[in-house]
Amino acid sequence: MAAAGLGAVGGTIVEILYVWSSLTAWQQARRKARERRRARLPRLDEYLDPVADALVAATRLALGAAAALLFRDQITGTMAAIAVGASAPALLRQVGTLRTLQGTPQEEPAASGESREAAR
Repeated sequence: MAAAGLGAVGGTIVEILYVWSSLTAWQQARRKARERRRARLPRLDEYLDPVADALVAATRLALGAAAALLFRDQITGTMAAIAVGASAPALLRQVGTLRTLQGTPQEEPAASGESREAAR
């Protein structure tokens, strides 16, 4: 459970950084509008969508927790668990696209073919 919690923390950090970058962009747009003495300042909802952002944040937390649980045997420390949670969408996408070798035909070794000939 500790791995899941730390993975969720990693996902949370990524979402906090996204919100921070959106707030910074909004702040800069407001400053430019004030410098140009525009009557209309940009609104916050032009930079953040609370409903969509909350759903994405919740999903990222769940993905972070799931990825940390999935990789818990390979995680060796707190920072590693947080990093797995932060990179969860990319990690899980990679795991989902791995191909197995189940469908590849296997060749019989030449020695077994020779032993069949000797048995005849």
